[in-house]
Amino acid sequence: MRRLALVVTCLAATVVLSGCMLKRSPVPRTYVLDPTEAKNAAQPSAQAVAVIGVAKVGVPSWLDSPTVMAHAAGGEIVADELSRWGEPVARGAQRVLAENLAALLPDRRVLAEPFPPRQTIDYRVEVTIADATRQVDGSVLVEARWEIVGGTREALVRRRSSHRARPTTAGAQGEVAAVNEALAALCREIADAVRTLPPPAVKR
Repeated sequence: MRRLALVVTCLAATVVLSGCMLKRSPVPRTYVLDPTEAKNAAQPSAQAVAVIGVAKVGVPSWLDSPTVMAHAAGGEIVADELSRWGEPVARGAQRVLAENLAALLPDRRVLAEPFPPRQTIDYRVEVTIADATRQVDGSVLVEARWEIVGGTREALVRRRSSHRARPTTAGAQGEVAAVNEALAALCREIADAVRTLPPPAVKR
């Protein structure tokens, strides 16, 4: 009986200890990019002057990771294992670019690739993001190469852009919010360039 009681006591202690360890285990948080320009967007025009297509966004493989990444000293890339993306970064960036541009250009129709069959795209926005992470100095940097391509595949605008934002909260939450801010600045730059382009010959 004493041996049985000892076994039962040990099992009970193990269960309690395991429960405490499970309670202490941190739970990963999940984030998605947010199209901040779309929050106060004007109603789109009934008659669009052009159709803008946002191509799939290119990102380096280290950035298109399930975890939120950041730069450390010496060129090190650090993964925050407790902060995860709810969708691939490349897909989220394309979604945010398209929604921000639609808000900034209400007189244009903005579509994200893949485009509907037989849809004519007047101007195609192609973006390759080189960086979109927290830097060693604490700021968040979004660096991108982008171009606007015409209907005959000629590059009408081609630029390299850098936008920085300073997180207002610590950790991944602040980093993601700052990425949203920097992406919004990039979208405003692209939208300004789109406005300088002549309307297509056939109105949509």
